[in-house]
Amino acid sequence: MHRIVLAFTLLLAAFGASAADGDKLPARSVLLIPAAEPLEYTVTLRTAATMLFPIASLGAVADGRQKSKDLTGLMKARSPAHGLFFAERVAHRLQAAGYQVRVLDGLVRNPQDPENIDVENLAFEEDVGLHLQFDAIGFHSGMSTLSYAPKLNVDVYSFPRGAAWYSYSTTLFFGVDARPNEDWAIVAPANATFPTFEALIGDPAAVDAVYRDALDQLAERVVTQFQVQSPLKTAP
Repeated sequence: MHRIVLAFTLLLAAFGASAADGDKLPARSVLLIPAAEPLEYTVTLRTAATMLFPIASLGAVADGRQKSKDLTGLMKARSPAHGLFFAERVAHRLQAAGYQVRVLDGLVRNPQDPENIDVENLAFEEDVGLHLQFDAIGFHSGMSTLSYAPKLNVDVYSFPRGAAWYSYSTTLFFGVDARPNEDWAIVAPANATFPTFEALIGDPAAVDAVYRDALDQLAERVVTQFQVQSPLKTAP
C-alpha cells in the first residue's frame, strides 16, 4: 500500500500540491483509522546457497511459504488484534500530547483488500484523519544464521476532510529493514530475535510480545512525526 501512497504523493507534487513534507495541517481533533488485522504473517529466508544456486533459492521460497502458513495459523489462532492494539497505542500518545482522538470502529472492509478505504468520501467532524496500515509483519532469517529477526513495517498517512491531499505520509520500519539513527527506522533489540524457527513457533506468547513492543515503539514515532506536520491547534 505504501507504494500507492508514494505514487500519489509524487503525482500531487508534480501539480504543486503538498504531501509528506508539504503544508502543515494544524489540528486539535483526530479521527484514527486502525490498521486492518494482517492477512498473513510472513517468514522470509536468505542463505548463502540461495545466492549461488537457483535450485536452493526455489527451496528457500517454498520453505518460507510453509513457515509463513505456520506462523499465520499460530497468530490467528490467538486473535492478537495487533491492528487495534497499534491504534490504541497511537491514540493514547496523541491524547497525552493534547489531541482529542476518536478511533473509527464498525468499519466495513473488503476482505480481499481491507486497507482500501475511500477516505476522500469518508464523512467525519474531526480536523484530520490518520490512517494506520501494516505494510509487512513477520520474521526474516538472513545469511549465515539460523536465527529469525522481526520485520514489522507500517504505513501511516493523514488527511483533511475531503482528502484532496495528504499532509503526512510515511512508511516506518522496525527490525530487519531498519537502519540505525534514522527517523523512519527502529532497530530491534537483540532479545526480539529467536535462535531457530522451532523456538519461534513454540513460543507464541513471546512472538506476540515482540510485536506489541514493536508497535508501541512505532506508535511513539508516528505521534512524534505527526505533531510536526499537524501541530496542536490552540483552543478557541
